[in-house]
Amino acid sequence: MEALDHGILNVPLAKRHDIDRELDAYKAQQARVATAKAKESAVYTAAMRKQAKALVAAAPADLWDRIGKATGLKGSAARRLFTSEAHWSPAKVVAALSREVAA
Repeated sequence: MEALDHGILNVPLAKRHDIDRELDAYKAQQARVATAKAKESAVYTAAMRKQAKALVAAAPADLWDRIGKATGLKGSAARRLFTSEAHWSPAKVVAALSREVAA
């Protein structure tokens, strides 16, 4: 453990190590990193939503009837459900429909 240097206590903060300035700089740096990650995530999500909505639009009517029959819904209700999920969970919709629509 480092001994406390009592001589440094009489020196003004501006002329010695300032922990508040370091904390402010660290917080600002972390905020910049978080903002960059949020922007990257927003771009990715927008691209996934566009792809998911395109897959829902390209899906044939018989696919919605098969999905509806398997889940106990009407085909139109299954399509509405997938349209809603294309906004909220686009990665799941892309994963589910990419095999079906491409085939």
